Amino acid sequence: MIRAAIAVVLATALTTASAHAATPAGYGTNDAGGFRNVLPPGQTGYVSPLQFAQNQATGARPPHFDDQLALYTDLLNASPTLTDADVPKYFKDATFGVKPDNIERTYSPRAGLTIVRDREYGVPRVYGDTDEDVAFGAGYIAGEDRLFFIDVLRNTGRAQLSSFVGGARGNREMDRVQWGIAPYTEADLQKQIDNAPKLYGADGVRMIGLLEAFVAGGTPDVTAGQAFATLAVYLALAAAAAGLLFSRRDVTGA
Repeated sequence: MIRAAIAVVLATALTTASAHAATPAGYGTNDAGGFRNVLPPGQTGYVSPLQFAQNQATGARPPHFDDQLALYTDLLNASPTLTDADVPKYFKDATFGVKPDNIERTYSPRAGLTIVRDREYGVPRVYGDTDEDVAFGAGYIAGEDRLFFIDVLRNTGRAQLSSFVGGARGNREMDRVQWGIAPYTEADLQKQIDNAPKLYGADGVRMIGLLEAFVAGGTPDVTAGQAFATLAVYLALAAAAAGLLFSRRDVTGA
């Protein structure tokens, strides 16, 4: 299993290196201006085995794991007297593109797709030759940053949280409430997908195509390095059984 995972990672890296990449637009291109946001605690929720060991030994946290938490926390105290001039103190720049001196990483998971992350907060910008490339890239970065959390939400939506992370009383109650609100079977979920082209015609077909591209980008098969390393961490934490952590997703669970 380990050899297979390493082989997939190496093959992906070799393919990425030789693939045609989309050309990123310059900072501020097609941007309306003035947008800012904050995502506490940070952009990434990914922890590698090495980062986990370093945290246990020194308390150090992975890059961009909680570097937006201070912005959000300070905002609570500033709200009574907050002015327009204070906004940049609590919300980061969300302009399209990345300034050349603020690029942390540029990479291309597949042909026609380029992802650029900024150095300040690790926020990804996705550039694609087609809409499908962009959708794939959006799924890819979601898998990089939130792979485990995505599976938590997927199982929560299916009222299966208890079987995924454990049968604590709160989890069982959440499953009970969720099933009462949305008692969808797998057949019900698939029917929603199948009906989209029938109800919305060409728009429905396009919607499903983009959704499939997003899911394809975020599956553990594609983000193999993150899937394998994150699995090791969560097994070390006894978060869940290996067979439950990274089951293949499809459009019904997106």
